[in-house]
Amino acid sequence: MKRARPPKRPAHVLVAALLAPMLAACSTETKDDTAKPPAKPPAETPARTPAETSSEPAPEPLSAKELKALVLTTAQTPSGFEVYRTVARKARPLEGQEVVRPKKCAVLRNPELKASVEASTARAILERPTEGLDRHTIVVAGWSSEADARTRMAALREALGGCGSIQYENTYAPGTREARLQPENAPELGDEALRYTENGPTSYQGLTVVRVRDVIVYVKADTLFGFGTPLSAAKRKELTPGFEEKLVRAQVDKVQRTLDQGSTTTS
Repeated sequence: MKRARPPKRPAHVLVAALLAPMLAACSTETKDDTAKPPAKPPAETPARTPAETSSEPAPEPLSAKELKALVLTTAQTPSGFEVYRTVARKARPLEGQEVVRPKKCAVLRNPELKASVEASTARAILERPTEGLDRHTIVVAGWSSEADARTRMAALREALGGCGSIQYENTYAPGTREARLQPENAPELGDEALRYTENGPTSYQGLTVVRVRDVIVYVKADTLFGFGTPLSAAKRKELTPGFEEKLVRAQVDKVQRTLDQGSTTTS
């Protein structure tokens, strides 16, 4: 008995069957040839520094010479004051030493002098010819950045909130002295301002501190009562100077105006 032959496959089916392995091989070879090497991991890319990512370089802090041009002259000083000495210096260590307790309150003791350790400063002494005890000091300090200046103001404000009194001793006079610290109403000047007084048995200081951008202005009234017999309350009040609002405003306005003009050449 003859076995039946399987039916013949159409010609196009046979061609497709023969070409399938060849097409698959070509497809695989093409994919391998065009494959790209793996990208480098992000960790191998060096990080950019803030200076590289910033489109503009950070401004240079004001020089001692530029700061000196910001200080009031006698002709610009109201209320009969005379400016008899103005000096400008780069940052430098303090001469002499002073110990303040509590330590956290030390920033409030002569802050204009402590500023000169970290920043270039210009300093002027002002007096009224008719009132020898009524002496004022103006210090203009140029910090390295506005953020730096804000940090200094914040340190003063924080200390003032927690320091009612201090004890201090220094190389200028023997013994330990005490003083009371009192916050006062600050004028609405500059970008931020604070004011306080320091009252001791032999001296008084009234400080106004105003920040304008990266510059801090310190205006201090400094009166010595002497080391002899303690003064009566009435005499002490008579000799204690008030805050010279016109003087403070004139100094801050000059700094503000000059910085707005972008120049410190104005006298």
